[in-house]
This record gives sequence, structure tokens and C-alpha cells, in this order.
Amino acid sequence: MDEAEIELINAEKEAEQLLARKKHGPKGERRPKKRAHGEGTVFPVERTRKDGTIATVYWAAKTVELGGARVKFTAQAKTARDAIEKRDQKILKKRVEYQLESPANLPVDSKIATLTVGDCLLDWLKEKRQQGLAPATIHMYDARIRNHLLPAFGGRLVRGLTYEELKEFFSRTLPAKGLGVDSIRQTFICLRSALDHYLRDNIIYRHPMVGLKTPAKKAKTVDDTLAIRKAAGKLGPLIIQEARKDGQELRWILGLLGLRQAEALGLTDDCFQERDGLFRLVVKQQLQRVGAEHGCKLDATTGKWSCGRRTTQCPWRVGENHWVLKGTKTVNGYREIGLSAELWVLAYQHIKAVKQKRTLPGFKPEAGEGLDKLIFTREGGKPIYGQRDRTALHKLLDQIEYKYGLPEGMTVHTLRHMATTALIDGGAEREDLIATMGWSPKNADAQIATYSSADSAKQAAPMIQVYLDGYLKEKPKVEGWDDL
Repeated sequence: MDEAEIELINAEKEAEQLLARKKHGPKGERRPKKRAHGEGTVFPVERTRKDGTIATVYWAAKTVELGGARVKFTAQAKTARDAIEKRDQKILKKRVEYQLESPANLPVDSKIATLTVGDCLLDWLKEKRQQGLAPATIHMYDARIRNHLLPAFGGRLVRGLTYEELKEFFSRTLPAKGLGVDSIRQTFICLRSALDHYLRDNIIYRHPMVGLKTPAKKAKTVDDTLAIRKAAGKLGPLIIQEARKDGQELRWILGLLGLRQAEALGLTDDCFQERDGLFRLVVKQQLQRVGAEHGCKLDATTGKWSCGRRTTQCPWRVGENHWVLKGTKTVNGYREIGLSAELWVLAYQHIKAVKQKRTLPGFKPEAGEGLDKLIFTREGGKPIYGQRDRTALHKLLDQIEYKYGLPEGMTVHTLRHMATTALIDGGAEREDLIATMGWSPKNADAQIATYSSADSAKQAAPMIQVYLDGYLKEKPKVEGWDDL
């Protein structure tokens, strides 16, 4: 047997051994084993294009320890080097998320290389304006951004923000300035929402506020709930009694009926209707103050306007401050409330008196659709500012000797809380509350829990009485009772 025959036999044996080994394994050549020292694997893979041609790409794979588990990362590219770089980039980003690496180690993405917090906030606010957010809400967000966020972070690169400094800012810096919890919450929501939008659009891939909790509102205590319950039963009649002296009885009855401040101040003649034998109050709109907009440039690093003036004094301002009647706060806010005959008469008399004032020379209503038909106005016919309305309520409260003590932080909106409490304590059903308060049905249970807590002892008293009567009242004399 010559050497050629021996080589042929050996080749056949090797082929048989290869087939035996691959009987239950993958087709094609074996992929190389992992590189030494945890370098992972990179190998070529043939892909068939749609036109039938063959293309070779490279896959890179690596398994690493993250959070106590082994996680595999893969990437594909046209060259082995590019595949490895893409794979390692994924691993680095994930290690940053697990706080195993500093964000400074991440290579700068061209999309966010120069993106500042100021750019992010102003883009977000612009989008909110385009979405038609209520003017008052836009004004509030604008103030939080210009007065607090831009001076602190406006010129900072988004990629440089850290969890620790933001936690310090919201938990210590802002409270030290005397900001209340609600203002801090609004500022927090501005920044988080703006960053959420950039994360949504894949402009940033990490969020420095992940894990940072929204500043909590002050929890309502048992004493707070009891104060509102007492006020609902005792304070309401005293407010109406005092308001009657100034002819403002209807305004505060409607407040105690649960209308929001803007809904009550936006009522017009046609909101009172008689239909199908029922007197109705149609809550269909609210009064809003729309402000002018600055026409000059805002410095996104400081929150200052280039003209250095307030909006109303800006020489290039856009529009003017004006009043409008807009739809209710929510779709469910549009509602009809049945009125008693007594309240209908009171409303009729009030509107009659207002119509008489409208004929006087000094009565000059604000220009705008429906504003000449407002039933609550200042002396000259102009709409009532929310602050004036609050002042009027506090004046009434100052004139009342209320021995139980006012609910803490008493505002016009507290009247709505009192209305909810009184209706629940009076046995109002869930559907009745939804129809009267203008809540969303799906959020009604949460609203009821938020606004008030019913006097469960009072509601259960009749049932408890029947139950106890079986033990406390004298048992009837029944012949043969002792034989049972």
C-alpha cells in the first residue's frame, strides 16, 4: 500500500469522524471557541440577500455578570472590529445603568454632544403649547422652568446630569428657598417630563431621574378630615348667612355645591335652564385668563429675557392679556345639576339684578364671546380674578365666629371638599357624586378617597341600632319560651 492510498484512507476516516461528531450538531463549520481572558467571541456568518447573492457579516458575542446574573450581549456588523465595538458599547451602557461605570466613560453621541438641559426644557414646553395645554398650566410650567430649573441647570449638558445632584436639588435646595411642596412637585414634573420626551424619541438613552421619587404631598391626617367634616355641617350655613348681606349668596352656594372656582366664575345666563320639568344648572365652561407671550429671546442658561422686562412690558410681546370662556377642565366636567325650586328662584333674582346693572352707563364688560353675559363680575362688569374671589371668601371667614376652627389652608377649593363630604355623609351614591362633581367614572373611587372620608359611624348607625336592639330591648313573653 503506497503513501497515496494511506492518505486517502486517513482522509476518509477523518471525514467519518467529523460526520459522527456533527450528527446532532449544527450544520457548517464549527464556530471558534471564546477568546481567552473573557474577550468573548467573534465569527463570520454568511447571509443570503434577496437577490440571491451571498454576503458575509460578523457576529460578536459576550456574556458578563450584571446584578447577580449572567447576561449575553451580541452585535452584528460588516467587519469583526465594528461588531466587537458595537457589542462592547452595549455592555458599557448597561454597566452605566447598573452604576458599575461612570457616565463619563460613555463615548459622546453626536445627537447629545451639545444638548443642554435648557434646550430640552424649552423644546418640551413648546410641544405642550402646541398640544393646547390650558394657558394657566402653561404659565405655571413656564414660571417653574424660568425661575428654578434654568438658573440651576440651563447651561448644563444633559449627559452630565447625575442622580445625586438632582436628589440634592429637589430634597434640599428648593425647600431651603422656601418653596412649598406643590411648587417643588411641579418643578420636578417639568424636568422629568422633558427628559421623558427625549428618551421617548431616542435622543438620550439614560435618564438621570430614574429612581428619584416625586416629592410627596402632605398626607391628609384624621384631624384634617374631621375639620372638613365639621366645616361641611357648620361652616357652610354661616358663610351663606354672611354672604347674603353683600348680595353674594348665590356665588358661595354654588361653591358649596361643588363647582370649581373657574366654573363658578365662568357661569353665564344660559347656564341656567328649565327643561322637562326640572331646573338645571349646566356646567359647560370655565373662565380663564390668557396672558401675552414674550417676543424677545429667552436665555436658556439663566431663564432671563433679552429685554430684561416682564411679559406685559416687553416691547416685542405677542398678543395681550385677555379673558376667555373655555370648555370644562375635562370631558366629564361637563354636567347638569338639578336645582331646588328655592335655589332656582335665588338664581333668577340674581340674574335679574345683574341684567339691570348691565344697562347702567358704567357697566363695561370685557370683549370676548359670552363675557358680556357673566353673572358674577366686578362692579364695572369685568370678570373676577381668582385672587379677588379668594379674598372675598377670606373676608367672609374673618367676619364669622366659627368655634370649631377652620380646616388648615382653607381655600375656595376647600368648599368642594366640604361638598363631597356632606354628600357622602348624606348617603349620596357613587353615580350621584360623579354626576354632581364632574369626575371621571374610572377615577371616582380615588377621588372620593382623596376629597373626603365619609362618617361611616353615622351611616352605619341605623343598622347597628337594629343589631343591638336584639340584645338590649326586653325580650317578649312567649308561651313555651323556656321549653325551647
